[in-house]
Amino acid sequence: MKIEIRCLACGKGYLVEEAKIPAGGGSVSCQACGARIELKSKVPATPSATAAPAVSVDPSVPAGGGARPGEVSCPRCGLHFVPGSQPAPAPGARRTILLVEDLAYFVEIARDALSGRYEVKTARTVEQARAILAAGRVDLILLDLTLEGGQDGLRLLREPPGKVCPVLLFTAQDESEMYGDQWANLRAVGIDDVVIKGMNMGEALLRKVSALLGEPQTQDRTLR
Repeated sequence: MKIEIRCLACGKGYLVEEAKIPAGGGSVSCQACGARIELKSKVPATPSATAAPAVSVDPSVPAGGGARPGEVSCPRCGLHFVPGSQPAPAPGARRTILLVEDLAYFVEIARDALSGRYEVKTARTVEQARAILAAGRVDLILLDLTLEGGQDGLRLLREPPGKVCPVLLFTAQDESEMYGDQWANLRAVGIDDVVIKGMNMGEALLRKVSALLGEPQTQDRTLR
């Protein structure tokens, strides 16, 4: 069975044969940046353990499904990963949404729609968003295209660590403009869905966040 490994230096993912990982673990070199990727084996090392075959990384990923429960398939590379690639939240803990948006008006509308069900953290720049991602678990990113100072919001996905959880595009563009080549390009970067900004977007936003997190869909009429 193949399992996914990911380079902590550049974020590139690979598949390796689990049976070829030496007892007690080992390491391989990232083909993209050369950094060492540590491998962990489920079989503990023993003094009498025989040498395991050499481990090689496979940059190709089979097309189609295969994701296990709780995993997400990246639309860019096809790899399966647990949202956030971080420790699971404590029982009863609320899931965390990272809202990357520089306009206070839309921050408040989104926070009002989501904070009743989720923990909402906010960032106005790519750098602030990366700091929040590095500090703890994030289950979904709500991402604007243009941030403070004219920053391109998609830099958060194009540069390391890349996509680490589902991403919902948060935009004021006309929905008709999101079809065709533009949407294909956004999907290639790692965008999973889009919600159009507006005064009455609360229910649509909550519904799409819930869907991307794999939660049961309910009729929620508690929004203001």
